Amino acid sequence: FPRALLVHRAGGPAGRALYVFLVAGPAPALRGGMARVVHLAVPRDESAGSLSRMYGAFRAFNPAWAETRLLLVGPGLPQPPALAQAFPAAEVHLSVFHLCKRLQQQIQRLALEGRAERLILAALSDTMCAATESNRRKMHALLGDLVTPDLLPQLHIHWLLDDEIWAVHRERTWGDSSNYFRDLEVVTQGLSQVFSTGLSLESCITSLAQHYQNPQSSLDPSSPVAKLEATENPEGDSKEEINRRTEELIKQSLRDICTEPAARLCLSEFAVVQKSVQLIGAGEDALSIQVLEDAHRVDPKGLSSCTCHFNQVFQLPCRHILAVLNSDRKTLQPEMLSRQWQKGRDAHQAGRDSADGFLEVLKSSWNKSLDKSLVVSFLTAEISRLLTHCSREEFECRYRTLRELADSWIGPYVEVKL
Repeated sequence: FPRALLVHRAGGPAGRALYVFLVAGPAPALRGGMARVVHLAVPRDESAGSLSRMYGAFRAFNPAWAETRLLLVGPGLPQPPALAQAFPAAEVHLSVFHLCKRLQQQIQRLALEGRAERLILAALSDTMCAATESNRRKMHALLGDLVTPDLLPQLHIHWLLDDEIWAVHRERTWGDSSNYFRDLEVVTQGLSQVFSTGLSLESCITSLAQHYQNPQSSLDPSSPVAKLEATENPEGDSKEEINRRTEELIKQSLRDICTEPAARLCLSEFAVVQKSVQLIGAGEDALSIQVLEDAHRVDPKGLSSCTCHFNQVFQLPCRHILAVLNSDRKTLQPEMLSRQWQKGRDAHQAGRDSADGFLEVLKSSWNKSLDKSLVVSFLTAEISRLLTHCSREEFECRYRTLRELADSWIGPYVEVKL
């Protein structure tokens, strides 16, 4: 039994509320985010006595839950003393998931200028997936700069600097955080939708249980589970709309996970996918993908390698891997690219600094105040990295290219040493 639980409250019709208890640590090795759900309850009302009886029934369901050591709750959970009394051995803390969801919704309701809203939401995404003190302080400062002082109190930005709230979450890796938030989002949104239909709790639970026992079974379109699955494909969406939404999710995942230079390269590759006809053939140990010009083979395990030049050299998702993601309606995951291109604390710092420095040179406009020696040092470091991290054949190819450039720009080989 997990020692950390998250308590989620969803409002329903006629003032009723659904309480969902979920695993807050590593998810059980089962299919989908629903594996996190351990208990559902609908109290008669939300008085202290009624909630105490509900929590007591949860503990009675299996006495092992008395060993729970941490309870994560959303802001505004009714009658918190009733929860603390039912689990006297547990600490009760504000849930990072609820905090970030609330902050996201409030920011979107503020109707900020487009660029300001995008900056804040991007910083929030970084904070959710890499909850370092640096990211949290950056988010706090950004809100202080871009939101008017009279609106700041309702955002409770002091929560961002509360180490106690983030203590559990900040130990997660980028990938673990992404999976955690995705699981909770899918489950809480789905169950909230099912509960809001007004059907009895028993009917909802029965339909959900039948579906997860046999996911391949056909569902009555009017059933709660069918409506739950429809969150990914709302009724009436055309194929073009589904494709567009998938493409936007892939682009966003590239921006969220990759450093800026890597994201630029991959977005250019994805632009080719969007404009071309893709032929995908499945084999036993590889996927054969043809995107306009030629065919290459993608390893289906993890989708992290391809036979094409781009993937072999840069170790980034190429047009062929992105074509598979697009076809399967999936998004980029951190393990699909080399660490040096990943955002966050797990990235290879030296590689990231080199890429970021190279990007600064490319973006800068030439003027007299620009220090030429700085430009030379950046370019030299990048060229050295490209020459030392490649096969012998690739080295020969790159060296010949540099030799030709040197000869054409600054003189013949006999006079200029490369």
